[in-house]
Amino acid sequence: MPDLVTLTVDDVKVTVPAGTLVVDAAKAAGIEIPIFCSHPKLDPLGACRMCLVEFVGPRGSKLDTACTVRVSEGMTVRTSTEQVKAVREANLGFILINHPLDCPICDKGGECPLQDQTMAYGAGVSQFVEAKRQKQKHYPISDLILLDQERCILCWRCIRYLDEWEDKPQIGLFERGGETVIDTFPGQPVDAATSGNIIDICPVGALTNRVSRFRFRPWELKKTPSVCTLCPVGCNLRLDERVHELRRIVARENLAVNDEWLCDKGRFLHQYVDHPERLRTPLVRDAAGEALRPATWDEALHRVIEKLGDIADTNGANALGGIASARVSNEAAYLFQKFFRALVGANNIDFADGSAVKAQPTGLSAIADIAKSDLIVLVGFDPSEAAPVLDLHIKRAARRAGAKLLVINPRRIALAKYPGAYLPVLPGGEAWDLNGLATALQAARAANQAGSKPAPAPTGKAKLETKVAVMAELRPAYDLLAAAKAPLFIYGPDAARGQLGKLAVTALSNLAVALGFGDRLAYVGAEANSQGARDMGLLSDTLPGHQPVTDAAVRERLGKLWGVQPPAEPGQSYAAMAAGGVKALYVMGANPAATVAGAEALHKLDFLVVQDLFLTETAQLADVVLPATSFAEADGTYTNLERRVQRGPQGIKPAGESQADWAILAALAEKWLASQTVDTGEVSKAIEQPDWKKKRRKIKAGPAPKPWNYPTAQAVLDEIGKAVPPYASLRWDALGEAGVQWSTSALVRAPRRVEPVDVAPIAAAPAGSFTLVSGPLLWDNGPLMPYGAEQVRKLTPTPFVALNPADLTMAALAEGRQVTVTSAYGNVTLTLKADASVQPGTAWVPANLAGAPAETLGAVRGEPVSVAVKLV
Repeated sequence: MPDLVTLTVDDVKVTVPAGTLVVDAAKAAGIEIPIFCSHPKLDPLGACRMCLVEFVGPRGSKLDTACTVRVSEGMTVRTSTEQVKAVREANLGFILINHPLDCPICDKGGECPLQDQTMAYGAGVSQFVEAKRQKQKHYPISDLILLDQERCILCWRCIRYLDEWEDKPQIGLFERGGETVIDTFPGQPVDAATSGNIIDICPVGALTNRVSRFRFRPWELKKTPSVCTLCPVGCNLRLDERVHELRRIVARENLAVNDEWLCDKGRFLHQYVDHPERLRTPLVRDAAGEALRPATWDEALHRVIEKLGDIADTNGANALGGIASARVSNEAAYLFQKFFRALVGANNIDFADGSAVKAQPTGLSAIADIAKSDLIVLVGFDPSEAAPVLDLHIKRAARRAGAKLLVINPRRIALAKYPGAYLPVLPGGEAWDLNGLATALQAARAANQAGSKPAPAPTGKAKLETKVAVMAELRPAYDLLAAAKAPLFIYGPDAARGQLGKLAVTALSNLAVALGFGDRLAYVGAEANSQGARDMGLLSDTLPGHQPVTDAAVRERLGKLWGVQPPAEPGQSYAAMAAGGVKALYVMGANPAATVAGAEALHKLDFLVVQDLFLTETAQLADVVLPATSFAEADGTYTNLERRVQRGPQGIKPAGESQADWAILAALAEKWLASQTVDTGEVSKAIEQPDWKKKRRKIKAGPAPKPWNYPTAQAVLDEIGKAVPPYASLRWDALGEAGVQWSTSALVRAPRRVEPVDVAPIAAAPAGSFTLVSGPLLWDNGPLMPYGAEQVRKLTPTPFVALNPADLTMAALAEGRQVTVTSAYGNVTLTLKADASVQPGTAWVPANLAGAPAETLGAVRGEPVSVAVKLV
């Protein structure tokens, strides 16, 4: 615990930790010192001089900046003397000399510190009659941010944020004296992934949001605390609504998660919520089967029940399947899997990167542990693109705490520039290198325990020569791992798919266990609620609470809760169902028809139901389309990458007749139950008399599902607490606005131990070909991007393939040309780029671009894929 210091501020004694800034000490005493440049998350600067106060000493008093001076024992500070008041008034006068009087049209008006401080400390009247200096207004410093140089008061906050947090010094001061301006450097617009935070911390209206500009007045907004659902970090944010439209999103402080930052995707991608192409009414395919037409909810749900029931009666329950998105709430994910397990009687449920990925059930121990780690190991995970706020935490740990980074990735990601080591691998080759490191460290540990000199090379004469040769390449990584006192291991889906991915995760676990840090291994999924979807059992082989479907005791416990036990046999995976493994498919929030192969498989289905916000490629093929609400229009909870369960309250009115995903499932289940009659062998008896006329399905006598009675999302969460042991104590009100981490002690799991890994090195692509590499891109063409604002949509690049410049030269290819990229699974036409971060011999095609080129080529299959690149 730090030493305490006692000082006097305006005759009030206050005790604070040593090293506290005077401005913060005064705040602790309830005394406000006005500031502009000072910010609690930025280094002290003292640029604006607004915080000048008197420091009383043995030789009298002197003025100094409260935002740069740290407290000392016995210090005396005066913040409201006549001299201090005069200096503040004069300082505001100088600031306002050239500041435009455009408060009525300024987005900051009504929440502007300059307005507030002028009212509190200003003269009340201006003596300046000369013409004001003219500077650039409406000046774009990026596609998302406009700068008004006339409003800028030169506080340096934007400069310092980009430098201190993003490590991208992309804004600076230019000119001198009264001509000084903030500007970007020539030819370098602001492209930091969290650049929008400079809008929030700007104390005036100099930096404005191009998406939300002139769409609100702060005092007219209804403000709802919520969470972001665009990546697994789960950043806290605030929804600002006016007349039933989402006008703005701003960051909300949660020190355990996002501090007070928000990435640009979470901030600027929100106009899809109010997009005119939102589904607003159910749709059913007409009698001719040619077109979708509007329908009532009753008709649409009746059609779903009738068709699914007929197919199940004819072909069995396993002919039905459900695939979902891990963006949906915990409540929707839980009811989705319950519908299929308890009512349909099948385990055919999954999500993309669900059962195909070997994931640690516990997620990250805590985001705060990043700052406490001396080595951060990233395997198949690129936070800069997949989780920008997590990227901030990692960069902060590297730059401020001296953490080293070990990056194991097929591409040299942006974080590989920090001190540590970069270990290039081919896709699927992670297991080979990780196994080499784990085996070497185990041998060294065994040698240490035996009192002999560590031997980095593993034993085994048959492989000794190969292993020793590989060890030279692994030496930098080995040295980092061997020296680490508090390592943290994080891996993503790109390294964990398929059989090779399972081997890689096992090898990584062995590595962590060999170092004695098996509890500091974390999986970070691709979607916002990937952790929550797994917690809810949205997997073909796993029940709620991360227990296998083969566990009889867990099935019995769920049977008492649901009325019927879930099936004991694992179901089909996402890939199997999307490829035509079932006859009827229920799709919630996913888009398997984004690829040509996926669309062809869905065409062969007997029946397709889609529940979504938009008429996606998959919805266009559906027999019934059910309109769902967005995250901003319904209550729900989401579990982030550190197992923190957070509330997402409804902030705006739903679009049209759309309903929350969980509510649609609850209504569907009620009609499903009402459509059944029990065959007793004598007389058929209705479980519940339906209120519409239709054919009833007979079911065998036996345990009957309990009624689905969920009036609210909170009621669903209450049942989740009974079905998912780690959620037992989690209730809506108890979560508060900061969320609650569920405890790993509630999980039943075997202790981690070293497991044998039998793996061979991955061969390079044949001569004349390249190994396909894929991965996330922040501004991809994901499911919501096409419906964002124009400024956001233009950030998505034209689909491309990137090669190392040396490969371009060797193949006599020119950047910018159109090329055909061909694999064993398909071919696509892309624009060719040169990229030094791409390894020689590999071709990088980002995931989720328009037309799904990476997915068409087979990038998500969990196996090495060779591609040929030829000019069109």
